[in-house]
Amino acid sequence: MTTAEVLLNAGLYAFILFFPIPFFARRFGKFLPADAGTALVRSFHIPRLAKSQSPIRIAQRRRLWRQLFAAGLFWGFAGVLGLFLLIFSNYPLTLFILLWFCALLACVDEKLHVLPDVLTVPLLIAGFFCSAADLGIVAPFDSATGALAGFLLPTVTAAVMTPFFPRSLGGGDYKMLTALGAWLGFINLVIVILASVVYFALIAFGRRKKEGPYGASLFLGVLTVLILLHFETLRFLFVLI
Repeated sequence: MTTAEVLLNAGLYAFILFFPIPFFARRFGKFLPADAGTALVRSFHIPRLAKSQSPIRIAQRRRLWRQLFAAGLFWGFAGVLGLFLLIFSNYPLTLFILLWFCALLACVDEKLHVLPDVLTVPLLIAGFFCSAADLGIVAPFDSATGALAGFLLPTVTAAVMTPFFPRSLGGGDYKMLTALGAWLGFINLVIVILASVVYFALIAFGRRKKEGPYGASLFLGVLTVLILLHFETLRFLFVLI
């Protein structure tokens, strides 16, 4: 196979894996809280819905499927771009797992305003495993310190912000940051947090709300770190790198 054919096949697989993410996110609200096995089975279960003859219900159902399909296309192409970022930046392809989980968490958080343990805990375990097996971008010690920082930094932040913003951080945010620390290490996690704060502020400003889901901002923060690590000329944006 030529290089173009390999890239085409890889992009197709990435699209197939990312396309169902909005559908999975919509299904999560039907069974949470749940163990990992139940979540996996029910995510792929297609519910049987009674057919309604009401024109209003039919129009609503069609509109919903169009929205889900459009969201699937968006995330499918996002997955392709994410994979190509990893390939052309010479990153380990195991980081595709990180991107997929972050994308799903962002969609679930957008839909349900929760970052479920059934996703954050496996992401944390996968981060430790990849670092221990030398399949990631950080050494085991950096992974451990990053995970610890992912728990401690939000704790300090929440202690400062809670008197002013009582609902600033949720338990899922702590666990996702801990998982990201296991994948990216301490320094990169700090940059994820700084970048996510900027993204969250921009999203909140656009929506004219002071509160909202944080998963999408963290996902964008992860992408920012990966881009900054590849393009060294952009590192001046963050003194800590």
